[in-house]
Amino acid sequence: MSDNRNLLAGISATGADGTGLVWMAAPGSTAPTDATTALAAAWKNMGGMTEAGVSIKQSTSTTKKKFYGSTVVQRTLVTEQEYTIEAVFGETNARVMEVFWRKALNSITPAAVTGAFGTTAGVYTRQLYALVVDMVDGSNRARFYFPQVEVTGQGDVKIANSESLDWGVTLSAYPDTSGNAIYPLFALPNLG
Repeated sequence: MSDNRNLLAGISATGADGTGLVWMAAPGSTAPTDATTALAAAWKNMGGMTEAGVSIKQSTSTTKKKFYGSTVVQRTLVTEQEYTIEAVFGETNARVMEVFWRKALNSITPAAVTGAFGTTAGVYTRQLYALVVDMVDGSNRARFYFPQVEVTGQGDVKIANSESLDWGVTLSAYPDTSGNAIYPLFALPNLG
């Protein structure tokens, strides 16, 4: 049997550019087709993420069907399937503020020299994004492409002594025209 220790991806992973774990673009931007090709220019590096990284959650709801008089399940119907992504941005930058406050990407431009900018929050406005989670661990690569995501939850903004200003979001993933909400892509040379 071969040594599979090199297939334990993610132990000390970084993003494709050495730091970028999460990349976002407008829906319909050029989609990645593999785990190694550089992302198109439309994809924006969201900056540093907190130490916990990113969680991709899968939830399935079912209903069990039985025949009258029988205790045996005849069929299990999948009634709901949901993919959500939990991420906490550890960097305050224009792209993170756009996503956290549900604004279009590239809609905030900080002032030259001062870096000053502002935004607004209020009535819910739907804003869709495309998302890539791009992990590199040595020669191993794992890329998760979500063609459409939406911010459906925002974490508390905690301002406290000795705390960093973090921006947590929950993103709900929706299927594209092919019916796929997530495209997991891998390059694991030890399998070759």
